Amino acid sequence: MAGKPTSKKKKRKAVPERADVKKSATKRSPTQKATTQKPRAKNPAQKNSATKKQSLKEFVQENSVATDSRSRFSFAALFPESGQLLAAIGGGVTLGLACPGFEQWYLAWVGLAPLFLLLAIDQSSWKRTQIGFVYGLAYNLTYLHWYLGLAPLDWLGFHGIMGDFLAAFAWLFCATHQALAFGVFALIAGKIPMSGSFTFKKVGDHLRLPGLVCLPLLWVLVVNRLCNAQDLMGVPWTQLEYTQYKQTFILQAASLFGGIGVSALIVLVNVTVASLIATFKKKGLSFDSLKALSKEAAYYHCLATALIVGAFAALGMWQSDIAKKQSSAPQTPVAIVQAGINIDMQKSKHDYSLTELTDFYDKLLANCKNELCIMTEGALPTYLREQPSTQKWLSEEARSKGLDMVVGSMDRDTVGHPYNSAYGITSSGTILPQVYHKRYLVPFGEYTPLLVEYFPEWIKRWTNTPAGGGFSSGKEAISFAFAAGKIAPLICFECISPEQTARSCREGGQLLVNISDLAWFHKSDCGLQMVAFSVLRAIENRRYFVFAANTGPSAVIDTTGKITKYCPQGGEAVVKGHVGFNPHTSFFSQWYR
Repeated sequence: MAGKPTSKKKKRKAVPERADVKKSATKRSPTQKATTQKPRAKNPAQKNSATKKQSLKEFVQENSVATDSRSRFSFAALFPESGQLLAAIGGGVTLGLACPGFEQWYLAWVGLAPLFLLLAIDQSSWKRTQIGFVYGLAYNLTYLHWYLGLAPLDWLGFHGIMGDFLAAFAWLFCATHQALAFGVFALIAGKIPMSGSFTFKKVGDHLRLPGLVCLPLLWVLVVNRLCNAQDLMGVPWTQLEYTQYKQTFILQAASLFGGIGVSALIVLVNVTVASLIATFKKKGLSFDSLKALSKEAAYYHCLATALIVGAFAALGMWQSDIAKKQSSAPQTPVAIVQAGINIDMQKSKHDYSLTELTDFYDKLLANCKNELCIMTEGALPTYLREQPSTQKWLSEEARSKGLDMVVGSMDRDTVGHPYNSAYGITSSGTILPQVYHKRYLVPFGEYTPLLVEYFPEWIKRWTNTPAGGGFSSGKEAISFAFAAGKIAPLICFECISPEQTARSCREGGQLLVNISDLAWFHKSDCGLQMVAFSVLRAIENRRYFVFAANTGPSAVIDTTGKITKYCPQGGEAVVKGHVGFNPHTSFFSQWYR
């Protein structure tokens, strides 16, 4: 009886024991047994023995998962998250709607803020560069929508859908070219340690630069200057300052700081908005490089930015008053001969002879008397110095009607280099000896970059010009001396260049005249955007500006950027207004190169 309970007790002890424990216990030393009798204590040897097979299996599985994870990560690391890309596209399109044509100018003051927030996210430089590029591509595709107006291209020999395809290709190519500047900006901005402030800050052991100062300066250096240099086939068409061409009160300080000063001011406001959002955001992504030290500091930054904008506007109004006193009263009458002859008429439907053109202009000039007469780019598509009969006709028109004339034609030097040119004819009938040669040529449109020599023949055909294979670039800024004052001629694309325009004013130009042939772009916003550029050039140099296009639009702009006369795109017309001459050189004209 006494033995039975003992045996039951032994059986009860044996029941909870697991087979793996028994097996491992048989291999333990006495010391190990004594150690393992403590509840919940595990011997390393016991653990390794018990999980030997399982560990091997888990090791294989974990390394397999890690390998897959690494391969997926390495691929995903090449691209930003889809949400960021969508935000970049949306932000770029929103900013693009501020352009002349869409006229949502106020979006320029906030439309860059999403870009700065995206660049403030802690991620690789390659991802930041892509975000900047995508943002810039969306912006430029929106801004340059008028490129689609190139079609139809029957006059180049591309009919139907082929013309549409090539117009879309040109649109995408130019937008991509400009988007590269955004990518370069994003790459450099991501490398700079910054904080959302106007002063240097020390965070831990690291010194951070003032983002509210660095980003506007970096923007104008990279986007306005370096990436749009003329030597790099730069086409600085989509600059931020042009979005404000109707808000002339904020542009007046451009006579001191230029359009790049306006651009820097717009970027400053955007950075301040982005910093405010970064400082107050509590959940989700962190934007540490744009955060202010505190919410109170963020408010002060907003106040400081508002004061800077106010001071910029006040300084500009003071400059505007000075310009009005320096410039002569707009007493000189001007007549812009908008012939309405487009590319289709010249090359597809009817190829005008010089005799037909002069007869046509005779009718348009019939009501022009004792005026400054502007005939647009390519108005006489010939080498004028080699056409005595055409020269005689011009001299007679000028003398009989008392017209000082600026006429678009062509010229070539002694070795045969062709130039897109402008001529001056005085009211006495004298053709001035100085001939202006266009300095800023349109890539692919007026000259063939060397790399195109390796392209297919159908691309080379895009460089067709009245001169054949392309124009040569002029080197000098000149002015035509008339009785009323000196006129600095510009041709088409050159109104986009603040450098060339300022140089023309330094060389004595007292009135700026731009002659253009915009028939390439049919009915589009191209001409309107060029008028916007002309507004900035007028203010920067404090000159009256006459913009004359063969199919319109044409405009007369005063020294404060006000458009005093405007004729939209359309058929033939003679646009009349009044201009003044300013012999004084603005501060911007003196320093900007």
